[in-house]
Amino acid sequence: MAKKLDYGYCKAAPILEWIGNKWALVVLVKIYESGPVRFNELYRSIPSVSEKVLSQVLRQLTTDGIIDRRLFPDVPPHVEYTISDLGKSLLPNIEVLIAWGQTYFDRIMENRRKAEANKEK
Repeated sequence: MAKKLDYGYCKAAPILEWIGNKWALVVLVKIYESGPVRFNELYRSIPSVSEKVLSQVLRQLTTDGIIDRRLFPDVPPHVEYTISDLGKSLLPNIEVLIAWGQTYFDRIMENRRKAEANKEK
């Protein structure tokens, strides 16, 4: 998630970038549902995401403080991801957004079908 919006102008820019990213909220919700999770577990639980994209999303969410990355110096070393306190404060808002989407899913899909039918005329 590269810097796309003017942060000085719009203080909501980071959350708008996460919402605009195809995978960021999916990753956040998956980590929340799974609890501490390793990269490969997370990768297997999200169909269609590439390892590269998952790495980029994890890096950005970690940089922003939404998730925590913990390195275990075992042999071999491994990493686990968890939701940070900041991320936990974001989750109720995400849950409201998800609920809204579930409530209006059929209506949105019907609007899309109508728009597509109008294009064909």
